[in-house]
Amino acid sequence: MTSPEILREKFLDWQCQSRIQAFRVEGGRPNSAMSPILIDRKGNELSKIIVVITENDPVNTTKMFEHTFKQTYDPATRFDKMNKFLSSEYFIDRNSFSDSLFATFPFGSKITKKILKDSECTLDFIHLSTNYRLVCTPFMLERDEVHWENIFWHNKNFNPGLGNDIEIIKFIPDWVKSKLIRITD
Repeated sequence: MTSPEILREKFLDWQCQSRIQAFRVEGGRPNSAMSPILIDRKGNELSKIIVVITENDPVNTTKMFEHTFKQTYDPATRFDKMNKFLSSEYFIDRNSFSDSLFATFPFGSKITKKILKDSECTLDFIHLSTNYRLVCTPFMLERDEVHWENIFWHNKNFNPGLGNDIEIIKFIPDWVKSKLIRITD
């Protein structure tokens, strides 16, 4: 049995490595390590979502993400700049990243209302031979929080049609309740 601390370290390392792979080899397209299935407290699958990880202190990166977006109207140029930045050294040190995960939803989404009311959900990540099942507490981020801005500008660079009428949910894993499952043939 893996300790909660080791599980957390392994997960963060896996997230960073999967993102390096996506940005260096897969052209920045989200892979299944970034796209868990969101499961409610009763075990019902609600949706496949894309989650973002962010640094513990994202202020400087947020400024760079915002500058990248405002520097040009060309979505391809933005995408290219973000891909170059995120494929460089950004994900090298897992210790600089929060173990929380973040996702954007439409404002007033039924899914966000449900998971916030339940106050617990599961993010089920399956990528290649690895399955992380993270039991999480979801929280609505306020717009003035540094992680809200970071996620907003990050996602805006990849999705120029993203409006301001979004909600960002922070998923805080409970490492004691979460688990790693190795998938074998």
